[in-house]
Amino acid sequence: MKTDDIHLEARVTEFLRRHSLLAPGIRLLVAASGGCDSTVLAHISARIIVAWKGVLTLATVHHGLRREAEDDVTFVRSLAAELGADFMLRRVDVPAVISRDGGTVQDVARRLRYRALEEMCDEAGATVILTAHHADDQAETLLAHFLRGAGPTGLTGIRPIRGRIARPLLTIRRHQLESWAGERGITWMHDASNESDQYRRNALRHHVLPAISAVCGDGWVHAVGGTARLYAMLGTFLDERCERLAGPAFDRQDESVLVREKSLNTSSEFEKLVVCRHALHELRRTEVTLNESLALLTLWECAAGTRQQLRGGVTAVREPEGLRLISAAEDHPPIDVSAGEAVRWGAWMLSSELLEGNAVAAVSAEAAPLAPLPGPCGDGEDARMLEAGEARKMRPAFTGAEPSVEYVDLDAVGEQWRLRQWTDEDRFEPLSFGRQKRVRDFLADRGIAHPRRRQIPVLEGSGGVFWICGVRLGQHAAVHRESTHIARLRYFRTEQDDTHDT
Repeated sequence: MKTDDIHLEARVTEFLRRHSLLAPGIRLLVAASGGCDSTVLAHISARIIVAWKGVLTLATVHHGLRREAEDDVTFVRSLAAELGADFMLRRVDVPAVISRDGGTVQDVARRLRYRALEEMCDEAGATVILTAHHADDQAETLLAHFLRGAGPTGLTGIRPIRGRIARPLLTIRRHQLESWAGERGITWMHDASNESDQYRRNALRHHVLPAISAVCGDGWVHAVGGTARLYAMLGTFLDERCERLAGPAFDRQDESVLVREKSLNTSSEFEKLVVCRHALHELRRTEVTLNESLALLTLWECAAGTRQQLRGGVTAVREPEGLRLISAAEDHPPIDVSAGEAVRWGAWMLSSELLEGNAVAAVSAEAAPLAPLPGPCGDGEDARMLEAGEARKMRPAFTGAEPSVEYVDLDAVGEQWRLRQWTDEDRFEPLSFGRQKRVRDFLADRGIAHPRRRQIPVLEGSGGVFWICGVRLGQHAAVHRESTHIARLRYFRTEQDDTHDT
């Protein structure tokens, strides 16, 4: 065994021992993507399992985002067999969840991934989930959060332990893991999306971090890791203090939070900032930037009636009793859209593409055939309606495989549309629903929270509303096998989320 073997394995073993995670018969679940970092962690974990006579499971989450992910699944399955480990797979539908609930690709994928890992951990009977985040991940995370204006919580970076999640490689550099694998002839899968500068973290990794290393040397990575540990301790202290203050200070209603001034009369300015930040997070459920926290603190000094608009449609109002945060939908003016155009709607984009040639064949290769509808009076009447020529009304041939992508018959909806917020009077017949329904009631019945419902637009054509964007297509707009003029619609979020919750 090489010295490096002993060194790297010993560091992971010591991490597990220090956090009381080692015991004879230990059952470890490693989050394995097929990349270099998780592949190295899988090999090291396999050695530890042999020494402690335990059970190792390699767990993969397929996010439904990349075609190449099937190759990653095959690779990890083979790796598990090579290491004598069990293998588990979960498939999650990130685009579908974004279409239904909103959010960014990174944020939703991360949330679904950790939920899937927790479920697999339970099924495997494992005591801990190991992820392969390393020191370079930590440095990138803190730098991204700092540049975005994160507070103490964001600057804690990646925590070594969070619940059942453990990160034993957090003090190891990326190049050390690659060298360790390369010296032993260990192969791994390459994720091409990591080469794109589409996401800020990738751009920082490719362009900014090398410049910092050139000026400051590689030691800055470990220095930043020490800063993260310091902020983690500060964050714990502030959370405990905020819990004591928040109870008497908060007055929570359906879509607003009142931070009562009299409850904070003896509090320091910093404590007021922490409480306001906590209130905004409770209402909006997204990260609060330092600039937003400072804006709320400034509002305390303003006259009653002063307002401050925040991200996510939240309005902060200075009232005589304190500071009220109100959740409301963002107002966007109607937009005229021509088939073949792309337009922006707040943080979202609606794109349309005219399909040329044999359009139905193109759709059938991409879309899903719609399952037959149950007839209102049973299968017998359903069959008679088909024979009577009602099939074109009742059974569109195809629907989008995910809600964010749909196909429309241009002969039914025209080529001039309007993208707008829905009104209480808007009605449409949802695809395969069988009758008309108010848009507001349809969204409510699907369990979409009220603030989110108000932010979902509709697309209106010559025959009225034909798409609740990213949610459901209207019956009359659907593509049939007889359709000749077809457009592909996509409704997707364009804001980049650089949060690297790990």
